[in-house]
Amino acid sequence: MMAAEQDAPLQYTDYNAEKFPEPVEPLSIDKFNLSAATVDMKDPVVASTIGLFTVHALVRRSLRSVARQARSMEPARRAAFLPYLKFAFATLDSHHHHEEDLWFPAMKPYVDFAESSQEHEEIESLLHQNLEHFKTAEAHVKGGADAPAWPGEEISATTERLLELLVPHLAKEETLACLYARRVPLAVYEEFEKKIEKMVMDELKKVGLVWGTAFQLRHWSAGEKEIWPPMPYLVRAGFEFFGWLIYGKNLAFGPTDEELRN
Repeated sequence: MMAAEQDAPLQYTDYNAEKFPEPVEPLSIDKFNLSAATVDMKDPVVASTIGLFTVHALVRRSLRSVARQARSMEPARRAAFLPYLKFAFATLDSHHHHEEDLWFPAMKPYVDFAESSQEHEEIESLLHQNLEHFKTAEAHVKGGADAPAWPGEEISATTERLLELLVPHLAKEETLACLYARRVPLAVYEEFEKKIEKMVMDELKKVGLVWGTAFQLRHWSAGEKEIWPPMPYLVRAGFEFFGWLIYGKNLAFGPTDEELRN
């Protein structure tokens, strides 16, 4: 399925083709092969755009992990699964807010993501269904005479439907970014990066800096971590070490080696 997904033709409406007819040099970014050897991080436009690809990888992989595991989750592991489940859903929700509030408005004079914005509503509808399933899962784990059954089938099925919409949606955004990112003045990227860094840091502080950062790192391949997040190696290694030390039982639900390549 994953190989077919990579090879599937991408269909989308390019609102930029007539709005911005003059050509620009596209970015060359292979999202399935990101590393220091394959990505030119000295190119300021590439460096300013690569975060889109890595957060998309995080979203895809965390949701695939949820879809794969929720329906067959053993009773003894369900309590540990809840924090992973909650943050996987929260990551998609916050990413869409980042796009709607910051990315799309900043890019609009140079790259029009109108179709992506339109698709958010249907994706968010499925996400909200899953948030309701999460509440049921919490009540199940809490137990008691009126505890509901584990909603694993509902979570997996809803997440599978969500991924059917989400994966091509993310690919459209990546394609448009590669085609038109060089239209955007560097000053626009710099201003966006200041805002998004503050927003993400504020969110991580709310959930716990070690947990939130370790969760993110859990969903990136070794090559991706060479270029993202933009932090010194020793700092990143510290987050990974203490993250596994404290939250290993939760992070264990993350992607398989195969999923980290897709």
